[in-house]
Amino acid sequence: MAESKELTVSPVDDEHTAPAEDPGEPDSPRTPEGPASYRLRRAPRYRAFGFTGGFLGLVVGIVLALSFDAAGNYSAQTILGYFMAIFGLVGALLGAGVAVLLDRRKD
Repeated sequence: MAESKELTVSPVDDEHTAPAEDPGEPDSPRTPEGPASYRLRRAPRYRAFGFTGGFLGLVVGIVLALSFDAAGNYSAQTILGYFMAIFGLVGALLGAGVAVLLDRRKD
């Protein structure tokens, strides 16, 4: 999948402040007076952070569900399913939150 990057262009010279050309000279390509400056804004990939947090949450849910005995009327598979759903969702939210914090910190 192609990644789009946001570029912010900050021109060094403004068109309106450039000196007027001599009308007697033939048309020639105009070169900029100084180098153009570019600022590349790098942002974290929210989807990757969310999926990574969700995966880690699933792993934690599986480990916790399998480390305890089934209690009450619930089977081990039911507890495993609940733990995977709950910890997967919490992990995805935490991963997205980390991405937001990293994005805010860079500004």
